[in-house]
Amino acid sequence: MVSTRNREIFWFCLALALAISLASVGGVILYDFYTGGSDSPGRISLHPGGGILAIIISATLLTLLFQLPRAATTFGVLGLLVAITFSLVPALPFGPGLQYTKINPLLLVAIGLIFLSALSAIHLPRGWRFGLVSAPLVLAVGLTSFLSRWYPPLAAAGVGSIAESTLVVSPLLMLVGLTLPFLYRIYHREIPVYSRGLILVSILGILITTVTWHTMRLQYSQNLKQRAQTQVSQLAAATASAFHVKLALVRRLAERWEVLDGAPSEQLWQQEVSSYLRDFPEMRLIALLDRNLNSVRVESRTLDYHAWLDRFLAQEETRKWFEHVVDSKAPHLSWPLPDRKGRAHAVISVPATPEPGNPWPVVAVVDLHHVYQGLTQQQNNTLNLAVFYEEELVYDTSPNIPESEQLHLASAVVEAHHDNVWRIDAYIGRGSLPPDELYLPPLILFGGLGLSFLVMLIHLFWRESERRSVVLTELNDTLNYHLEEERGLRQTNEKIMEFSRDLLCSISPAGRFLTVSPASEAMLGYAPEELKGRHYNLLLLTEDRDSTVEEVRKLASGQSNRALGFRTRLRHRDGHTVTVSWTAEWSREDNALFCVGRDISDELVAETLSRERDQFFSLSPDMFCIVDLNSHFFEVNNTFVETLGYTREQLLGTSYLEVIHTDDHQKVNDAVQSLTEGEDVHNLFIRAIDTTHNEHWLQINAILSGDDLIYVVARDITESLETQERLRSSEALLSIAEKTAMIGGWTVEIPPGKVVWTPVMFDIFEVPPGEEPDLETGLSFYTDDSRATLSTAIDLCASTGIPFDEEVQFRTASGRLRWGRAIGHAVKNEKGKIVRLQGGFQDITASRQAMDQIRRYAERQATIFESITDAFFTVDKEWRFTYVNRRSEEILHKSREELLGHNLWEIFPAAIGTEFDEMYTRAMETGESVSFEGYYAPLDNWLEISAYPSEEGLAVYYRSIRERKEAQWKLEETLKELERSNRELQDFAFVASHDLQEPLRKIRAFSDRLLVKSDKLGPDERDYLERMQSAAARMQSLIMDLLSYSRITTRAKPFEICDTETIINGVLQDMETAIAAEQASIKVLPLPPITGDATQLRQVFQNLLSNSIKFHEPGKSPEIMIYPEDIRQDSWTLVVTDNGIGFDEKYAEKIFHPFQRLHKRDAYSGTGIGMAIVKKILDRHGASVRVQSAPGEGTTFRIRFGPHETVEGANHG
Repeated sequence: MVSTRNREIFWFCLALALAISLASVGGVILYDFYTGGSDSPGRISLHPGGGILAIIISATLLTLLFQLPRAATTFGVLGLLVAITFSLVPALPFGPGLQYTKINPLLLVAIGLIFLSALSAIHLPRGWRFGLVSAPLVLAVGLTSFLSRWYPPLAAAGVGSIAESTLVVSPLLMLVGLTLPFLYRIYHREIPVYSRGLILVSILGILITTVTWHTMRLQYSQNLKQRAQTQVSQLAAATASAFHVKLALVRRLAERWEVLDGAPSEQLWQQEVSSYLRDFPEMRLIALLDRNLNSVRVESRTLDYHAWLDRFLAQEETRKWFEHVVDSKAPHLSWPLPDRKGRAHAVISVPATPEPGNPWPVVAVVDLHHVYQGLTQQQNNTLNLAVFYEEELVYDTSPNIPESEQLHLASAVVEAHHDNVWRIDAYIGRGSLPPDELYLPPLILFGGLGLSFLVMLIHLFWRESERRSVVLTELNDTLNYHLEEERGLRQTNEKIMEFSRDLLCSISPAGRFLTVSPASEAMLGYAPEELKGRHYNLLLLTEDRDSTVEEVRKLASGQSNRALGFRTRLRHRDGHTVTVSWTAEWSREDNALFCVGRDISDELVAETLSRERDQFFSLSPDMFCIVDLNSHFFEVNNTFVETLGYTREQLLGTSYLEVIHTDDHQKVNDAVQSLTEGEDVHNLFIRAIDTTHNEHWLQINAILSGDDLIYVVARDITESLETQERLRSSEALLSIAEKTAMIGGWTVEIPPGKVVWTPVMFDIFEVPPGEEPDLETGLSFYTDDSRATLSTAIDLCASTGIPFDEEVQFRTASGRLRWGRAIGHAVKNEKGKIVRLQGGFQDITASRQAMDQIRRYAERQATIFESITDAFFTVDKEWRFTYVNRRSEEILHKSREELLGHNLWEIFPAAIGTEFDEMYTRAMETGESVSFEGYYAPLDNWLEISAYPSEEGLAVYYRSIRERKEAQWKLEETLKELERSNRELQDFAFVASHDLQEPLRKIRAFSDRLLVKSDKLGPDERDYLERMQSAAARMQSLIMDLLSYSRITTRAKPFEICDTETIINGVLQDMETAIAAEQASIKVLPLPPITGDATQLRQVFQNLLSNSIKFHEPGKSPEIMIYPEDIRQDSWTLVVTDNGIGFDEKYAEKIFHPFQRLHKRDAYSGTGIGMAIVKKILDRHGASVRVQSAPGEGTTFRIRFGPHETVEGANHG
């Protein structure tokens, strides 16, 4: 027990330490990332995705440890969702912005197992099994990731995004994996193992550790940046020195050659150059160039450098550079240029002047890669270095690291020469650190976490030892208390043994009495001393020995824990039988059977008597109950309970007045008073209320016994009373029905022929009541034919017993002719002899007249249905044809005989599942009429159908619309063809117009060129050119107008509500120049809105106003007025009037045709397409236009905008 408790404490401490550590590390990661951003110069930040997951895992473990299932479940599910989301970041549409949250797939597996183990520990009855399976997997992931740092084949198994995160995350994963099998036991513990001191100690220790770890990381980052700055500064100084040395070497070589009168001899050249190339391996080529940059002398290590020099000299900026070198008379270092292998080289050039005024450049090609390789090898570089010339990479100590994976640390600029700027960068691979900076912080972190865990464990074990000390003290006190209680109980048991009337004993496994209470002498006649050591068979009857032995065996073997009410018969000392009920239990500690026996011999006799009485009570069909004089139930039988619906427990002990109707309480009280006075109660009728509050009429008889109990016998007569009431009601209703329906009854006794009529018969025949006629007189009321029919029916019924039902005509005593229905049958005695005829007679005059009227109506209706041109049929509720007219026979190709009485769906099975089935069924089920069109394939016919439901079924009117459908199809095909033709025509006009413009543009372009040289042409030629240009411009204008005309329908926009005033104001703003030039006056009154295409309406107003401004008398300013007229709810008229030149109204229709002009072109410009565009736009808008004009009196346009459909409808219009 103690060992188990200690293990729980250990794992609890470990889980708590891990939870707080994860929260602390995750918090540091997030703080580091959000304060320092992503990887910044000199600083490496761990990815925040891991920090977020660490905090969620911590929250899950903490809520699980503190037994908060809802919170733990919430954090567990949240963690799973977050982990899956982070793993899918590269595939998400917004993933590029969340690259710093993505996690490794192996880490996703491990984290998923951790969360699932926590959830299983909370919700599964055997959740520890999942933790036991998950633990090795998580351990394996953590261990493999940890080893991946030193074992390259496992590099892909690292769970961290960088080496530092792998070294931190992997041990944490392994430690969490160790706790997974024990989460179930920790969560389901019964005793708390935590305290406030433990939590404070753990939080304080772990926070100090993580802060120390984070501070050390920051310090290392700062040191790394300083070291990088030092290295680039040193390399920059070395670079400047190296370049200075190389320039000086080449300058001295050039100075020696300047003292010569010309180019150096071949021998001198070879001697000088060979020594330079031998002593300075970074120099690859030395050459002497003339002023045209041709090689005079060249010497190189390989021929490849000749090609390199040729490429360098072929560059455009090279010549300018050499000119600068010569002009400055100073050595220069050129820009780098890579060779075929990508190694950067540069040229050092120094001007030499072997001949006065004729400088020759001396050049030396330097391998920059070799130079920087030597410089970097001289330094103890632990960082990566890169050299750039104006952002172009020259040298890199780690060329395999892509630029995207480099973390910049420091930079330095090298001014090698006054026109060269070089930059040196120090960097490390993203996520990599030097070994001392990589391993020491994690060691400090986990060392501190381990010490914190040990402090927590020591604190918890100390608190546990204190708790156990307190528990042991309490247990000792409890033990002493129970010992005192046991002594008291032992004394009490001894007194119970002495004074109990029940037999108390204990029996050994051999069946012998060990202890016996004094009650044995009174119960069995034996003293306890006489029975001790004796076998119980001494007392047991032979018939009960086998069952007793079996019961003892079950108790001793443990098959039965305790025997309750086990009965045996024992022999009394004087020989009579004593029945004992035993309660027995086997004690394994004492290895004995302890028994308590009670003499139930007298109870068995009472039980037998009670059983007989209960059987009488239970089997009686009447309601029995026993009540006392205080009105309480003492006993009730089953019939009583079943009749009223109460349970026995609800009735016994309660007052019977609660189930008796309040109006009958006085009756009951009077009956009880009579019983107390010595009188019995017979046939007392009262009402009882059952559990559903229904009344039961009871007939009660009761007597009072000598023990002051009232024995009551009751019978439920509710149904009998209801039957009597229904019989009386039926007789009254029958009498009313006879009078209402005019149905009378009659009997004829055979053989005397005596006739008996009911009262209604007298009313039917208008005979005074009581004057019953004999048979012959009664038959005399009928007409001759009816009398013969009825006499034959009566004789046949009297002789053979065959019943009759005839409609007959009779005259009443007052002489009125009426119709009646006579029904009769024979009545036989016990010997089977016919002794009487009886039956009924109904006046059916009204129904007969109604039937005649219905028949006549049906005949007229049939005539109408047969004469209508539509087909018609009716079906009943079972879909059987009840009527079919002649037109239906023609359309359905079925005769009436084939249809009437047959099921619609059996005759026309192809209609099942079609719209016929759907619409007919809807009409039948909803009671609403339907109309539709449908095609029935077997008949190859289109039908227009209207179905009207009724109480009888369905009436269907239909007609063949096949011809109309065919005409409609032809019309649709024609419309499609017309639409296609219009579209092709519009396409042709558009394409043709564009193709026509191309030659026109060329004509205008060439004529423009000729006009530029018009000074070489004669006057006629210039006039021809100007005319050609004018004609081309006019032709192009016509084409553009033609395009505008064609686009009215092809590029139309949907209709919408347009502000007319806004559109006109926009047109006026566009025409400001023309209005000002012509000094036009335009007045616009408030205008209603228009439903239409705003762009096209703008064209209408622009063309109208443009014409009003253009066509006016010279020297007379245009005056234009725009106002509404005849404004109604759904229409109005727009009026545009001017004071222009006007025209004869006989040309009013002509102006709306394309390219129609009423004036000469030289008088007024234009193509004649404007008003055609206006007309076409207004036609599309459903508007009409009228023109009023006269020469010299101006022109007035009236545009009537009528009512519009919806916007969509207008668009189609």
